[in-house]
Amino acid sequence: MIKQNTQLNLIQVLRGIASLLVVLFHVTITFATINKQVFGFNFFLFGGAGVDIFFVLSGFIITYTSFKALNRPDKVLPFISRRFVRIFPAYWIIIGLFLLTQIIFPVFYKTHYDFSVENLLSTVFLLPGHVMVNGVSWTLSFELFFYLLFSIAFIIPKRKWAFCLFAFYAMILIALPVLQYNFDNSNEWVKLITSPMNIEFFMGVIAAAIIRKIPRNLSLPLVITGSIIFLTSGVCADLNYYLLHNIFNRVLLFGIPAFLIVIGLVRFELNNQLKVHNILLSLGEASYSLYLIHLPLISAAIKLIGRLNIQNNIILHLLLFIVIILVCCTSVLFYKCIEKPLIDKLNKRIALRL
Repeated sequence: MIKQNTQLNLIQVLRGIASLLVVLFHVTITFATINKQVFGFNFFLFGGAGVDIFFVLSGFIITYTSFKALNRPDKVLPFISRRFVRIFPAYWIIIGLFLLTQIIFPVFYKTHYDFSVENLLSTVFLLPGHVMVNGVSWTLSFELFFYLLFSIAFIIPKRKWAFCLFAFYAMILIALPVLQYNFDNSNEWVKLITSPMNIEFFMGVIAAAIIRKIPRNLSLPLVITGSIIFLTSGVCADLNYYLLHNIFNRVLLFGIPAFLIVIGLVRFELNNQLKVHNILLSLGEASYSLYLIHLPLISAAIKLIGRLNIQNNIILHLLLFIVIILVCCTSVLFYKCIEKPLIDKLNKRIALRL
C-alpha cells in the first residue's frame, strides 16, 4: 500500500521546470515568428515536452493522493469537484482577461477570436478542439478527460480491477499507432479518446502504484538516466530526428524519461529529508498560473521589444530573460493573491456541502 507523504517538494520543483520548458519553447517560437530572430540557438524548440512531464505528473499526483479513497463511490464526487476547482476558476479568470485585452488593446494581443456562442461555450468548458485563447488550453481538455476516466476507479469494487481496466485501455492506445491508425481523420472527441498522449497519464498512475517497490539505491540513477534520455530526445527533436512520424513519437521520446525522472525523484525524497529553496517551491506551486498566463504576455512583450529596433543580439537576449523573470513573478503573484485563495475558498464550500 502507498503511504502518502505530506510534502513532495521535488515534484513541485519538477512542475516548475516543466512550466519553464514550455515558456522557453514559446519564447523561441514567438521570437522567431514576430521578430524573425533566433532565441538561444533554438535549443528550446523541444520545450513543449514540458507538457509530457505535466501529464505524467498529473497521473502520479492524483493516484498518489487518492490511493486510499479508491473503490469508494462516496469519494468520486469530492474528487471530481476538487479537480474541476483546480482547473476552471483560474482558467476562466485568465481567458476572460485576455479576451478583454484583445478587444481593448488588439495591437499587443490579437487572436482573431470569433465571439460566437458556440466558440465561447467550447472555450469556456474546454471541449475537445476548442478555440484557444492562450494557445495551451488544449492540454487541459486531456487533463479533464483523464480526471473523468480516473473517477471510474472510485466506483469499481477492487483496485486490481480498475488497474486492469486502465491497462487494457492503455494497450489499445499503444496498438493504434502501431497499426498505423490515422488520427487526423477523426473528429475532435475521437482524437482525444484515442490519443497516445493519454498513455503518459497511465505512466503516472503506474509510478504511484510501484513507487514503494523501487529499490532505494536506484532513485538517483533513475533521475540521471531519465534526464539524459530526455535531453538527448530534445536534441533529436530539435534536429528533426524522429523514431515515429506520429504523436506516439513524443510518448516514446519524452513520456518514458519523464516517468523515470518522476519515480526517481519521489523515491529519493521519500528516503531523504530535503530543504528546497522557497523560490523553486513558489515557481512549482504557481506552475499552472504560469502555464496559463505566459504566452499572451510573452507575445505582447516581444512585440514591444521589436518596436525598440535593437540589433544587438546580447541585449535582445537579456531583455527576453528579463521578460521571462517578470512573467514568472506575475504568475507567482497571481497564484498567491488569486488562484490559491480562490481554490481554498471553493474547496471549503464544497467540503461543507458534500
